[in-house]
Parts: sequence; C-alpha cells; structure tokens
Amino acid sequence: MGGRERSSLLIPAGLLALLVFSLFVPQVAASGGLATIDESTISLSASEQLEGASLTFTFDVAEASGQSADVTASSTLKTIGGEVLDWVNESKTIPMNAVDTFTVTFNSIPYGYSIVETTLTGDTGPENGNDVLSFNRTIQRLVPLDISLGASGDVLFNSLDSNGVETGNLTISDGDRVGVQIPVLNNGDHPWSGHMTVNITSGEAGEFLSVADVQVSAMSSTLVFVNSTIAMTEGDWDVTLALNATGDSDESDETMTVPFIVGPPPLPVINLDGTVLTTEYNAGDVIDWNLTVGNTGTRMFSGTILCEFGESTVLNQTLNLDTAASTTLTFTTQARPAELNCSALGMRISDLSNTPFTEAFNVVSAQFEAAGSQIPGVLDGPWHVGDSARFSMLVRNHGDRVGEVALECTTSQSVYTSPMLSLDLNAAGEVSVVVPMLVMGDESIAWRLVSPDGSIDEGLNGTITVPVAAKQSLIPSVDAVTWDAEKGVEMEWSVTLTEGVDRPVRIRLGYFDSGETYVLDYVINLEPGVVNGQLELGFIDADSVTLRADAIDWSEAVGPSSDSKSIPDARPVYELTFNPVSSPSRPAAGQNTEIEVTIDNTGDADGLAGEILLLSDDSTLLATTTTPVLGAGETSVIIITIESWPEGTRVTLEAKWIFGGSQVVGSESYISSEVEAEAEEFEVPWLALFGGVCLAGAIVAGVRIQQAQSLKPSRKRDKVRPSKSKSKGGSKDTKNIEKIQIGCPECARQLRVPATYSGSVRCPDCSNRFDVEGRSEDVEEAEEDEVEEVVDEAVAEQSDKKVEVSCPECAQSLRVPSDYSGSVRCPACEHVFKAKG
Repeated sequence: MGGRERSSLLIPAGLLALLVFSLFVPQVAASGGLATIDESTISLSASEQLEGASLTFTFDVAEASGQSADVTASSTLKTIGGEVLDWVNESKTIPMNAVDTFTVTFNSIPYGYSIVETTLTGDTGPENGNDVLSFNRTIQRLVPLDISLGASGDVLFNSLDSNGVETGNLTISDGDRVGVQIPVLNNGDHPWSGHMTVNITSGEAGEFLSVADVQVSAMSSTLVFVNSTIAMTEGDWDVTLALNATGDSDESDETMTVPFIVGPPPLPVINLDGTVLTTEYNAGDVIDWNLTVGNTGTRMFSGTILCEFGESTVLNQTLNLDTAASTTLTFTTQARPAELNCSALGMRISDLSNTPFTEAFNVVSAQFEAAGSQIPGVLDGPWHVGDSARFSMLVRNHGDRVGEVALECTTSQSVYTSPMLSLDLNAAGEVSVVVPMLVMGDESIAWRLVSPDGSIDEGLNGTITVPVAAKQSLIPSVDAVTWDAEKGVEMEWSVTLTEGVDRPVRIRLGYFDSGETYVLDYVINLEPGVVNGQLELGFIDADSVTLRADAIDWSEAVGPSSDSKSIPDARPVYELTFNPVSSPSRPAAGQNTEIEVTIDNTGDADGLAGEILLLSDDSTLLATTTTPVLGAGETSVIIITIESWPEGTRVTLEAKWIFGGSQVVGSESYISSEVEAEAEEFEVPWLALFGGVCLAGAIVAGVRIQQAQSLKPSRKRDKVRPSKSKSKGGSKDTKNIEKIQIGCPECARQLRVPATYSGSVRCPDCSNRFDVEGRSEDVEEAEEDEVEEVVDEAVAEQSDKKVEVSCPECAQSLRVPSDYSGSVRCPACEHVFKAKG
C-alpha cells in the first residue's frame, strides 16, 4: 500500500526498486495499463449510518490491459451543501492484471448527513458496468438521544369539571379540576420510551400522578395529557414535571416546575338595604324594620343574614337566594341610641357586594357610664376549674330618662347576664354576675354593659383574662393495714389536697364486708398538703379497710374518691401436743411427775402469751404454767410438774392452752406403775414359750432322775446345786413363793421375780441383764430359785432368735420372735399393732 501524496524522494527509490526487481523476473510490457474501481467492492452502503466521528471504508482497483498502471485515488468529505470538510489522496502502481485495495479514513465526521466522493486518476481505463472511475456516498452520523421537556410557556392548563370534561373557560376557577398539556421533545436520532411524573399542588392538597409508556420518535415531539382528580383552590400554585430514566447525558432539561393560577369561583353579589317602618316612638319602644336583600351575582346565595343593633342581635336568618333575585326580611328593635349593622354570612360573596349595611338610630333615652373603674372587678379568687368568679361593676345613669342596665359576660361555653338594674337620672348602682370557670388556663371573658332602653358609653366592653388553675385533687390513701394478736386490725391513712385553696372535705373510715361500714364520718376543712391518721378497728370480721374522701360544694379533679387495702391474712396457728412418756415413765399415785408439752405457732403472725391448765380426767386442776409469746413458726417445750400423780392404772391428762380469749386443748393417757405389765398382756408366740417350758421341765426331770439313781451326787452337780435333799418339797414350796414387780433400768419393762431371789435377770424385751437382791430364805428355797432361774435361762436361750420392733404410737422398743407375725400390744401406751408391717 502506498502513502498519501508520495514525495519526490520516494520516486527515485521506487524506480531503483523496479530496476532491481527486473533483474529477477521476466520482462513485461511498459506502464500504461488500464485501471478501474470495482464498484462491487466499495464497503460503504448507499446511506451509511454511524455513531462515532470516525469513518473507514475500502474499495478495490483492478488493472485489465496486461500492463502496470500508476493511479491515484482522491477522496473528499463534504457537507450536503458541497463544503469540503476533509480530503485524502492515495497513489499506487497496479501490476498488470492485478487488483489492489485502497483504504480511506476520515476522523471528523460531523453529526447529521455528509457526502463522501472518491475519484481515480492516472492510468485509468474506461467505465463499464461495475468498473467505475469515481463514486459518492451519503453518510449519516446519528445524533445521540436527547430527551427534554418543552419550555414552561408551552405547558398548557385547562379548566375541567368534576367529571374531567373541559368547561371551555379560559381560566381555572376555585373548585375546578385542572388538565395539564405537557410537550416532550426528542432531539436525537434514537426513539425513546419512558415514563413521566406529575406533582400538582393546590393549597394544602396535593396529587402525585405517574404517566407510563411515554414514546417519542427520533427527531420529533409528543404531547402528554394529565388530568387532576382533586379540586383546585383559589391561589397561585404550581405543578412539578419530571422525566425518568431517559438515558441521555443531559438531565437538566428533564425536570421543571410550572406555576399556574386558580381564580375565585363563581360568586353571588349581595346588596343589602334597611328601612325603619315605625314613625313615632319613645325610648324603650319596639320599632319595626325592613331589610331588602338582592343577588346580582353568578351563583346562588346560601347563607345567613345577620343584623346587630348596638350590642344586641336583632336578626339572624338563613337565606337561599337565586341569582337575579331579591327578598325582604323584617325584624324589630327597641328604641334606644344604637347603630344597626347588617351583613351576609355563611358563604363567600363577591367583592362587588354592597355589604355590610349600617345605619345610626337616635332617640332620647337613658345613658350609662362607669361610676368607678372602667372594667369590672373579678372577685372570689384564686380560681380552679369548677369554681365561680363574680364580676362586679358600678354604673351611673347620666342620660335624660330612667333606664335599665345589666352586666353581661360571655365565656367560650355560655353567656351569663346579671339581673337588670333600674337607675334614675344621675343615680348609680352595682351590677354583678357569677360566672363558672370551666376551662383551665387563662380564660378570656368578654364583658359588656347592656340596656334595653338606653345607650351605653363607648368603651364599656372588653375582655378580662382570668387565670384558672387545674382542679384540685383529693387523694385518699390507705397507707398500711396491720393485724396483731393484741389489737386486731389497725389502719394508717392519709388524704392529700393538691396545691390551691382550703377546701371542706368529708372523710369516712371503715371496713368492707359484703358492704361498706363506716366507723368514723366527719367533715374537716383541709389545707393544701397531707393530713394523716391511724384508726384501730379491733378484731373485725372483714375483707378490707376503706377510706373515702368527698369534696363538699366544690369540684375536684377526676380520680379515685376512695381507697382500700386488704386486711392481712397472716394469723397465728396454735398447736399443743403431749410427750407420751412422762418422767418417771410409769409414775405411782402421789408421786412427783413431770409432763412435757410442746406448743407451736405454725402461722404467719406472732401469737400471744398465755397459760396452760393441766387437768385430770375428772377436771381436777393438777398444775398451771405460763407460756411465752410465740413468733411465727416458733415452738416452745413446756415442762409441767405434777406434785401428786393421780390414782388409777391409766391416767388421762387434758391441757388447756388459754390465750387472748381463745384456747387450744390437748390430751394424753399415761399408765401408772400399779398396772402390772405381765407377760400375759402381750400377744406373744405361745407355741415357742410352751416349747421352752417343756424343754426346761425335761431338763429338770432328767436331773432329778439322775439324782434318784445315784447314791452320791457328782462333783458337777455339787458345783451347780450345793444341796438338793428336799427337792420335792422345795418344788412344792416354790409355787407358793411371793413375787414382786421390778422395772428394767434400760427400757422400763415391768418384770415379776420372786421376792427372795437375788441374782441376774434378763429382760425379754431389750435383752438387758441386771442384778437384783431378794429377801433371805432357807437353803432349799434358794435352791428352788436357782432351778427357776435355770428354767428362765432355758426359756431365754430358746427364744434368743428375736427381733426388735417399735411401737408406731410412742416409739417404745419391743422384742418379739423373728418368725412371729401376729399382733403385739405395747406395754407403755397399750397400742396394738402388727409385729410385721
């Protein structure tokens, strides 16, 4: 490929190259060939479009005569009007019968349409079909997307009725709806599709609308129509427009705020005219008036006609009046110097209306002025909501006739007027009115002097601000309720009166039990602050205590007028139990004995001190003792000493624990020592005992048989029994030996042994062995005792396989054979129970 506009230095170099090249290739014909452009190879279309500023295209040049051809391709870039914007030349030598490609590049293509022209010069051939010597193409550089809103002056506003239909009015009136016509422009060569938002503001109302799928073709514009659904109000308002997501590089022209004006609605034009009908009258007389009302506007009047005569309202009438219509209203006044003022109210009327209508009326009458202060005095303060203030003023009649006057006060709730005061010429007097203060804060009270037959001097009216504090509160409170065993129920109470003035209050104190019962009811004058006290109610049967506080002739703040508190449920719970074992365990009649009594307070409150009376079963007082105060959950063991134990084998004792008018009673039975606890008292295993006795008898019989067969006693027998010469007689005598009762030192079991026996004894219950000493007898009796002991020991050995069981009533330990499962009677408390579970 050759360069653009080859310089003179390149020509010799090219010739030299051709010379060298000719040494190695066969010789060809000389230059002067025929070269043409192959039109089918031009890369530009007939209407080429491009996005950027650079354009590159190619085309082929072919030599067809068999000789080389020197050619130059000249390309130019022109506007549609023919102005050259850029040019490029490229020269090449085309070998014989060869084809070469030319490439052309322009780097500054302007937006819009341009023309590219290319011409081939040099050794060129004739044009024929696709073989051309020049060509031109129209190209278009596309303008980027450029979306914008039209100018604010191009945004149009139309008046719509409530159905969204155009009214045809040139302006928008109050109450109309508005239609907005918005132009959207596309100054680019690309079509655009998006959406628009419209925000319409009118007064305190506003409406946000969104228009979807707004489409604008390339290099064109469109109109978007938006109708509001809210009524416009009179004034200067605006609408904010915005195109969203346009994608172009300039967002400044995609939002704007456009103002618009809403004019007044169609209005009535009202004309008022008053006329006095009564021709003769004196001060205080009734006079008649006519008032003519006309409507010359474009809308019906629907409102109220109000006429005031001085400070009094003499006409207040609702009126509906069509356009181009009129009516006459009549009313009366009292004849006194005053000004009549009539106006049309209730709806907007045009500024062209002839309202209000005023006319001064004069007559000879009384005339009232202030006799002291120019404003009423306010008495009976300070004030709280619900209190009353008294307004008072001194007035004087300085007119020409006798007349009546009163003081009128108006609050936000009502009008309060004093009784009429009749005053002669130059006479003075007081007018006063009581006004309740019903609103907290600075309450404005409008006041004026009024007269039905006289005039009031100017300035005798106005407004007085009365500071009204919040209602005072009564706060009754039961602060504490207690119960104790000595006083019963006691309450602590208080009543609080909030800041302000002293107040009379009724206070009632009592309790509630299926109804309120008051034990105190009185009225006191409370100062702001707290008053408190205590009240002892004693031992009452009630659920709660009650305090009620009520205002007397004044209004208190909303709140509870009473308070109550439940009476505590905590009470002492007394229990008394005997220890079933006395000391000694089996006392004898007349013996000094100690009884142990346990007293418990299992409740949640402290108890009282008291006294225990110990009585026998015939209610004989045996002993007394005092008891301490038992706190909640406390226990105390009391030891009571009986100086002389009552007679009887079984003694039942009763204890009465007396405290504060109440008592707890308990009882227990004890066995005295006179009651013999022989073995027969037990349900014992007779079969085992009988077997033991038989075995012992067999042993004794064997011994005696051996003694009868032997002439001399053996040494062994001598050791065991020193003398046996009177065994038969001794055996017989033993059955008549006196027996005595002794107690086991370990378990207190009563055992019967011969009175003359001295030696070791084994308790059948606890297996304890202990020594006893008996009275002295002859040798034979002692020998018989030893035999009896041998028998006892044999029986004991036979019954060694015993187990201990405990009485479930008194925990006394008993020994019974291990294989015995019958019933057993406890020797201590005589309780019968099963030996095995």
